[in-house]
Amino acid sequence: MTSVYIETHGCTLNQSEAEEITNQLEGHKFVEHADDAEVLILNACVVIETTEKRILKRITALCDDLDNRQLVVTGCMTESLRDRLHVLCPRLVFVPSGLVASHINSRFKCETTSQRQCGITTRVKIAEGCHGSCSYCIVRLVRGKIKSRRLEDVVRDVDRSVQRGAKQILLAAQDAGAYGLDVGYRLPDLIGAICALEYDFKLRIGMMNIASIQDAFEELLTAFECAKVYKFLHVPVQSGSDRILSLMDRGHTVSDFVRCVSKFRQKYKHGTISTDFIVGFPTETDADFQLTRQLLRDTKPLKVNITRFSPREGTTAVSLGPVTPRIVKDRSRILTAEHHRVAHEQNRKCIGKKCTALAVEKGKNRSTILYNDSYRPIVVPSVLPLGTNHAVKVIEATRTYLLGILD
Repeated sequence: MTSVYIETHGCTLNQSEAEEITNQLEGHKFVEHADDAEVLILNACVVIETTEKRILKRITALCDDLDNRQLVVTGCMTESLRDRLHVLCPRLVFVPSGLVASHINSRFKCETTSQRQCGITTRVKIAEGCHGSCSYCIVRLVRGKIKSRRLEDVVRDVDRSVQRGAKQILLAAQDAGAYGLDVGYRLPDLIGAICALEYDFKLRIGMMNIASIQDAFEELLTAFECAKVYKFLHVPVQSGSDRILSLMDRGHTVSDFVRCVSKFRQKYKHGTISTDFIVGFPTETDADFQLTRQLLRDTKPLKVNITRFSPREGTTAVSLGPVTPRIVKDRSRILTAEHHRVAHEQNRKCIGKKCTALAVEKGKNRSTILYNDSYRPIVVPSVLPLGTNHAVKVIEATRTYLLGILD
């Protein structure tokens, strides 16, 4: 039996691929510390420069203490990094995520074991790659065009996960909204097929680019009617300026984003909106930034990911005029403060409300973290069995979570 250590960085898709690798390596012994492993798997992310530097530093540290062990790097890793890292660590092996298990199984002994149980939360990959052509994004260069999994295969994986104990399924992709564009399905078709499974579980739909799902948005809203689906919509807008969106080659306008948010809220009054913003995109003026700030105020998304622009080699955005780093930092700080204010305001509206929520993970100090139908985390000061539903009353709110008691 070979001892294996897996370390994952990055998005839900990377996390889902790590779970796939773990499932395919049944028969090996998984350890919690790199020092205890014979095989180390680093599932990498290079979406922004700061993350890339952190990954490079981590890989270098692992290589320095590798001895006779093997380090397998997978995930989003460019050819240029591959060349640089081979100079630092010739014994390092780069393997596509889908081939990691077969690579390890062919070289190391494993024992036949029964299938392990799933955790309460499981990520299921539905596609990889992207349908868009954003001028700043390296992921589309690394992962390529959208490659959707067969609908039947995704449903089968959800079925197996639920039968093995999962109660919360997260659908993972670089762009869930593009699912099926290459194989004749659409995301609403997949949601409908999953919801037809006769089990009790919750389904969270991953990030969707507006340009990818716009033509099927009405069908998507209808698919969300299923009680199994969290009323949670993650649609990155990236900027409140149409001029910047055009330079980004996002394929949508600010009004397209506002229309999606409005339609979702009309149908699901208490639903959760999540979005992403990039600050300091090349040539972004103060006027452009103020449009972004106002868009956040107007649309009031509860969950917001704010990223400072990071130039990536091979993208067209690197040729545009950069914004002074100090200005980028200031804008990030201002927008983050605005988001915190909006999120706290949104969460406080839930105080006094009652709902049913799913116990998903253990919290601190003998508490439990539950998620309600809108995918809002509620911390309850009780030890509850995970995977069970409970009636909860919200009594307080922070900017990141709600506090509740059993009702």
